Amino acid sequence: MPCGVKMIGKIAWKNIWRNKVRSAVVIIAIAIGLWAGMFASAFVVGMMNQKIDSVINLELSHFQVHHPSFQDEMLPKFVIPNSEEIIQKMNNNEAIKNTSPRVVAMPMINSANYSGMLKVTGIDPENEKRVTDLHEFVLEGKYFEGIKRNPILLSKKTAEKYKIKIRSKVVLTLQDKQGEITAGAFRVVGIYDSKNGMYDEMNAFVLAPDLQKLLDINHDVHEIAVLLNEHDLAESVATQYQEEFPNLEIKSWMDLASGMRFMVEAMDVYTFFIVGIILVALLFSIINTMLMAVLERVREIGMLMAVGMSKLRVFKMIMLETLFLCLIGGPLGLLLAWICIQYFGRYGIDLGGASYSDYGFTNLVYTQLDMMSYISVTLMVLGMAILAAIYPAVKAINLIPVEAIRKI
Repeated sequence: MPCGVKMIGKIAWKNIWRNKVRSAVVIIAIAIGLWAGMFASAFVVGMMNQKIDSVINLELSHFQVHHPSFQDEMLPKFVIPNSEEIIQKMNNNEAIKNTSPRVVAMPMINSANYSGMLKVTGIDPENEKRVTDLHEFVLEGKYFEGIKRNPILLSKKTAEKYKIKIRSKVVLTLQDKQGEITAGAFRVVGIYDSKNGMYDEMNAFVLAPDLQKLLDINHDVHEIAVLLNEHDLAESVATQYQEEFPNLEIKSWMDLASGMRFMVEAMDVYTFFIVGIILVALLFSIINTMLMAVLERVREIGMLMAVGMSKLRVFKMIMLETLFLCLIGGPLGLLLAWICIQYFGRYGIDLGGASYSDYGFTNLVYTQLDMMSYISVTLMVLGMAILAAIYPAVKAINLIPVEAIRKI
């Protein structure tokens, strides 16, 4: 009797429910495995994206402009020539959202209780607001308001380390453009906490004119931070301006931040790597389950082949049984993963007392995963189902009907 594809599908569907417990275990294993892989990937992607956002929106912007020797030697004399002209040209570029000129120094900072070295950046507060989120992290005091003469914005970590409070006085001691030692007294106008321990520990902010006066560099600047409208344009726009201004050093955030390029490239393959490992483990589990199902039904398969079912149809039947199991478990796992990722993407995962901020990461992680990852994993599951079915199906079609019927 002819046995069409529809008939084979019905037989395959009934076969997987003949042993409900075993089929349910395989479906649950597939669902949990996919959930674990997708959620782990979303967790790491979320953590990495938050680190990238912190680097761009707080530390570096999309790219920066410097004198070629400034970052190596950090000397006040290495200012950017014609900085105002460069800034005006950049601000006319539609790809650029905003720019912020900065004065940078590495002075000794002294309080009544402690002394040490910090990176002090002279900024224009309004320009800096358009480029970084620094103003949003002020916990105490105000963002350069309330103190007219030499205000300084310190991090919570620095304030605790130096045992200073709002309106406390600190003294910055540094070398000016000529190499002469100079010093200035500053009062704490605000205390910020960006939740990035590495950044907070080393950065303080003053008004650009106050630092320019101490360094004796007139209105010159050492750094121009540039924020773009799109992340993906960072390298191309930086390269464009590097070609236009070959006497300057213009680098994107991936080249300015140590290890960021590697992290971004590694993140692109992380989902496939983690989910791939889980799928390989599930692959062998499914092969084992389907092989047991075939061996338990040797007489039945032999009978079907004896009454006229071709080996091709037997092969299709076993393949469909495996595919059905994966098509039930796969969507369940993906749905569970999507629900969890959406929930924790909104409310975050609190890592508690773990001090990830000391390494530049936040303690509250928001899970993230793009739609392409879901599509890719779905295709990987389908591929795994086909691979998992091949060996049991080949085992089934290699049975000799006469011998198979005689088996107990």
